[in-house]
Amino acid sequence: MRKLIWPVLFLLCLSLQMSLPQNQWFKFDLPLLLIYCLAMLKGAFAGGIAGFFVGLLQDLLTGGIFGFHILTRTAIGYYVGYTKEKVFKDSMFYNIVAIVTITVALRGCYFILQVIMAKGFSVLLLELALQDTFAYCLGNIIFVISLYLLTERLQKWIELDDGLH
Repeated sequence: MRKLIWPVLFLLCLSLQMSLPQNQWFKFDLPLLLIYCLAMLKGAFAGGIAGFFVGLLQDLLTGGIFGFHILTRTAIGYYVGYTKEKVFKDSMFYNIVAIVTITVALRGCYFILQVIMAKGFSVLLLELALQDTFAYCLGNIIFVISLYLLTERLQKWIELDDGLH
């Protein structure tokens, strides 16, 4: 029963992501952060599966090119889970650097897609992309530590054998 916490938490993050207003200088991607946290705790397979289903839900519920969220979230979940044994996952500095790197790479993919859709490069498009990237980095940095600590405690609680089984 406790394992149902993860799907509920993902649905909560998706609903918060879509309902909370975000301004130009402060944005965040809660589903991405939760995929990162789950992959760091449970590994590549769980991260990839979670990334796929969260990406599918995001693609179904938002506009844009169908498949973008599926591909990026699945790849991020799998890669983060794959590298979890090779890094110091308890280092908060690592988590910040990793989420900034992931955010910049993700926003870079989105920018390339925007350039393709606009049929050409423009300085205005680059300025908006850089502003968006900075805003997402700021928001994700603020939320990644608290969300990681929360999910780490939740995972320990799920694994806790309380004698009810």
